[in-house]
Amino acid sequence: MISAKARLTRRDKMLHQVSSLRDTKPPSDPAICTRCNAIWHKGNWSLDPAVRRATLRWQSPVKALCPACRQIREDNPAGILYLAGSYFWQNRSQILQCIQNSERNALQKNPLERIIHTDWGPKETFLIETTSEKLARRLGRAVHRAHHGHLEIRFSDDDHLVRVYWHRNLEESSTHA
Repeated sequence: MISAKARLTRRDKMLHQVSSLRDTKPPSDPAICTRCNAIWHKGNWSLDPAVRRATLRWQSPVKALCPACRQIREDNPAGILYLAGSYFWQNRSQILQCIQNSERNALQKNPLERIIHTDWGPKETFLIETTSEKLARRLGRAVHRAHHGHLEIRFSDDDHLVRVYWHRNLEESSTHA
């Protein structure tokens, strides 16, 4: 029998708990990522230059690969954002700038939340793959807040992947102006 609390658990919270970014511990403390130069120090990964300088100055960190760089190398996204519609194609530079700003803000909070790559998808869709479910949702919500349209977030039980769909056509512009 499933308890009442278990039935009410949000699926996005469950996905966050089993994310592949959770195996963040390198063999020893401190460690440095060989690809992005992130520092593992006192239980956290950091891209802060001050932490990097201090760590390299006083200790010799072990070389490792941070979980985000491992995901990028294995091409194993945890989130995919799909952007589509005639409004997107007309305003793609502003929308992509919004996404870059949101990624930059997320990176300051958590250096393991990154965009893996962007690509043109089928049926005039633009794809953005991310290292975390949370970042894909954050990017989709940022675009939706700034440009309105339709936002849908789908969670997968099988492969621990979130898919975020944003769509807006030019005909919808007059209703949101």
